Amino acid sequence: MDDYAAVIAMLNHTWFGSELSPETQERLAKLGTLQDFDAETVILHEGEDAIQMGILISGRLALRTLVPERGPVTILSIEPGDIFGWSAAMGDTKTQSSAVATIPSQALMIDGTRLRAALKEDHALAASLYPRILQAVGRRLRATRLQLLDLFAR
Repeated sequence: MDDYAAVIAMLNHTWFGSELSPETQERLAKLGTLQDFDAETVILHEGEDAIQMGILISGRLALRTLVPERGPVTILSIEPGDIFGWSAAMGDTKTQSSAVATIPSQALMIDGTRLRAALKEDHALAASLYPRILQAVGRRLRATRLQLLDLFAR
């Protein structure tokens, strides 16, 4: 990606990227690649190696998990600014759900190996990104809990 300034501007319009330092935003822009996805494109497959983390820039994704005798079930919809595939930042793990674009979407896709190497060598980057990743996981857990409460209320 040659135009890092455009990616940084996009990150600034997301909850995930807006509070990151300019240095961290630039590092993410250089680590990632903007990718466009058509509706119904499966971006990540449940159970495969977690090799990419994405920051959703525009569009909407469904996180789906395979439920025996029911098939794929959407467990959560994510909006611009949310991350997906965060397991790639941890390394040596599998994706926990599939990520599917429900409408045309764009994401900053970051290779997990490159991300982990950058986090290992740059402690300032790690100190700013890990709390945001944990915040994203916390948001995901709260949203999932609310969806489960709604499901059981019916």
